[in-house]
Amino acid sequence: MAEFRLLGPVEASLDGEPIALPAAKPRALLAALLLERNRVVPVSRLIDDLWGEEPPDTAMKALQGYVSQLRKAIGPEQLLTRPPGYELRVEEGAVDLDRFELLAREGRELLAAGDSKAASKRLGEALGLWQGLPLAEFSEPFAREAGARLEDERLAALEERIDADLALGRHARLVPELEQLVAHEPLRERPRAQLMLALYRSGRQADALELYRRTRETLSEELGIEPGLELQELERRMLRHDPDLERPRPAPRAVDDGAPVPIARRPQVLVLAALALAAIAAAIAAVALTAGGSSGDSSSSGDSSSSSGELRSFVDKLENFLVQSQDGRRTVAAAVGGAFRCTLSPRVAVARLNQVQRNRQSLLQQAAALAVPSTQQALRASDLLQQSVHASFTADGHYSDWLAGRTHCGPPGKSPELAAARVADARATQTKRMFVAVYDPLARRFHRRTWAPGDF
Repeated sequence: MAEFRLLGPVEASLDGEPIALPAAKPRALLAALLLERNRVVPVSRLIDDLWGEEPPDTAMKALQGYVSQLRKAIGPEQLLTRPPGYELRVEEGAVDLDRFELLAREGRELLAAGDSKAASKRLGEALGLWQGLPLAEFSEPFAREAGARLEDERLAALEERIDADLALGRHARLVPELEQLVAHEPLRERPRAQLMLALYRSGRQADALELYRRTRETLSEELGIEPGLELQELERRMLRHDPDLERPRPAPRAVDDGAPVPIARRPQVLVLAALALAAIAAAIAAVALTAGGSSGDSSSSGDSSSSSGELRSFVDKLENFLVQSQDGRRTVAAAVGGAFRCTLSPRVAVARLNQVQRNRQSLLQQAAALAVPSTQQALRASDLLQQSVHASFTADGHYSDWLAGRTHCGPPGKSPELAAARVADARATQTKRMFVAVYDPLARRFHRRTWAPGDF
């Protein structure tokens, strides 16, 4: 069986023996096809991936030559011509990225269910697949964005493994690892919160509070923003010696197959009025769920098929929202990337982002009005989807402000608004990760598409 590596230098092997891959553009083409494995990629998309907005006149002929070279290396049965482009066929589990995403997803679900020990092990196995920075060997246009997305997925899995280890009381041995992570990712707030907690539980309250002070200074100087609500609340709890901070997460309890996963303590505040209304609606539904569950009447079994139908309809509607959000993400990436590469003027890019903003506002209103089945998973999924859309809305606003202040296209340089946009993007990705951990099990139950945080 042919196997491929993307999590580090791009490599291929057949039955355990390395395959000699061509260098330069053909190798980049393989990477681009691996990112879209088992899907037809149009020729126009591949030309954009390899050459950007201004390909040479010979791009089509050159692409055909690269395809021929790859077929010689990995076998013609792997790389098929399928109008309007090409499809790289790989078996399930033959790409290290697939194995990583599966292990990471399982780890998140275990963590959400309260099984921290199994979650730490599973997430550690996922991280063990990485061999270096993804796509760092390529200068082609597709590699920068895709590489950054993959690296963000690695960091997210690392942060979740650290969450599991904190829940297991391993705070003392986490301190050096977290200090290194904070130094490497100084604007990422979640590792700073984890380091504060590890220091606090190690009896180093003064160091934990000093870290918060330095974090506030860094974010203010670099981005002109205050720490997020989670960090602010953590500092307040430390100042009042909240006893809950000393307690790792309780041991997992058995969960019946098909029962809703217990809800973790939710983040702090919903910002938009639409989100507040949705939270109130969710609370009312939860009360109704509790009341209904305690009645014990004989009609409950007769209602099960109706409840399943409601849940299926709910999943279908959420999938429609996700598709709309995915379109917005692609538009934002294309607009910002176009401004970087001078294929779009800042004015045109801002106009496209403004359209995305209007679409996201409409999506928030639709999501807030959605009828949500009275199950914990459905309520949590609805709440987290709206938080995710709002977080993306905030990040888009920062990108729009950055573009509006530019008089010319080109590399961004050092910009507080752009840095703030990237921080907001990271926060949005964290929320999306929480959403997919709740939503994907529902999607699999009804044989619907599962999603990754970078998809929407």
